[in-house]
Amino acid sequence: MSRRNMLLLAAMGLISYACYVRAEQNPYARYVAAGYSVIDRWALDETSDQLLFEGAMRGMVGVLRKQGDEHSLFVDEQEHDVFREDLSQEFGGVGVRIRLLGEPPLPTVVGPPEPGTPAFTADIRSGDRILAIDGLDTAQMTMLEILQQMRADPGDPIVLRLLHVGDEQPIEISLTRAVITIDSILGDLRGEDGQWQYRLADDPRIGFIRITKFGDKTEAELARTLAEVVADGAQSIILDVRDNYGGSLDAAVGIADLFLHAGKPIVTTRGRDQKVRDRFVSTGRGGYTKIPIVVLVNHNSASASEILAACLQDYGRATIVGQRSYGKGTVQRLMRLESGRSLLKLTSATYWRPSGKNIHRMSGDDDNADWGVMPTKVFEVMLDDSEYLQWRQYRRRRDLLGNHPQGPVATQLDEQDGQLPEEFVDRALVLAVETLSESLGK
Repeated sequence: MSRRNMLLLAAMGLISYACYVRAEQNPYARYVAAGYSVIDRWALDETSDQLLFEGAMRGMVGVLRKQGDEHSLFVDEQEHDVFREDLSQEFGGVGVRIRLLGEPPLPTVVGPPEPGTPAFTADIRSGDRILAIDGLDTAQMTMLEILQQMRADPGDPIVLRLLHVGDEQPIEISLTRAVITIDSILGDLRGEDGQWQYRLADDPRIGFIRITKFGDKTEAELARTLAEVVADGAQSIILDVRDNYGGSLDAAVGIADLFLHAGKPIVTTRGRDQKVRDRFVSTGRGGYTKIPIVVLVNHNSASASEILAACLQDYGRATIVGQRSYGKGTVQRLMRLESGRSLLKLTSATYWRPSGKNIHRMSGDDDNADWGVMPTKVFEVMLDDSEYLQWRQYRRRRDLLGNHPQGPVATQLDEQDGQLPEEFVDRALVLAVETLSESLGK
């Protein structure tokens, strides 16, 4: 027998023994295995092992969710790629942003394709409706199914059947997928060259930077953007984490580190026993320890967003403007299962801000409980549901349409989301600008 096969048998033996020991410690492990065997042998309808495994995982996670853990999640094989791409911030694709628009709803290209991508080279245009992907009709597809068809390994071919705005006959375009990077650092508006503008037109001394997620590349993106913005003359920074649901703990720690002197605890995590598991401390290497900062938050700023906002607030490094944050103070570990094609996102710890508070909103907490990140005193900007939806629409239109708020895509957005008031004002952003302008001197 070869050395490789001997090692493999030894490893399998160790794994089997570990499972046996675990089963002896917890008889329910044996009961689950016995239940699987009974179903596999005697069920009237034959079911694949994969589906039985996925059902068992969803059932166990469902118990955690019933107990109040709303953030643990089982990710099956079908969802694996899209889930991982969101964290890794890259995938194999063509470089277009799409939304389901029109009647019937079809994937529609919104905004110009990203410069340098296959779609940009192929003259795909804003407003193009994607009728088919590799011969598959898109009319009945969900957005997840569309993304799964659009994305594949870089170098793989793809054929899109498109209908240009104003044309009566569709065309077919053959492309080759390339590596597409998902930016998590955005500005206020795209320029004519398609690049984000990070300094505010009304006061170029202020850099306006939106962090849309905390992914694997976010810290490096922000460090690069800050260097460019400050070199261009920005003297203060607005960090906008509104509607940012979080992401990587390491990214939040790395970004907070950019703005702190050395030796400052950024965040600690505690396990089930309430003992400190990890402590993250600033290095002082960031280089932006004196620049004035405002952080914009709202009721959907969660997790990593709250780590950043809470840390900068506790050390007096930032003014927090907006609405009380979501209150998600738990840490999820991402673990591969079976062949690595399914994942378990499991809540395994709580995080604590530098002041020693856990900002997690516990089940049953009301508005009087101590949770979330509160805006700095007198800097609260409350939005009711209607105002929030208007802000979402305003922000989406600026992202998709830029300086060109007319045309068929704008019409379809209006039909889907409703008309935006002509004099809409982003009150939180206005207050942030006024605050920084005053501190800089007019």
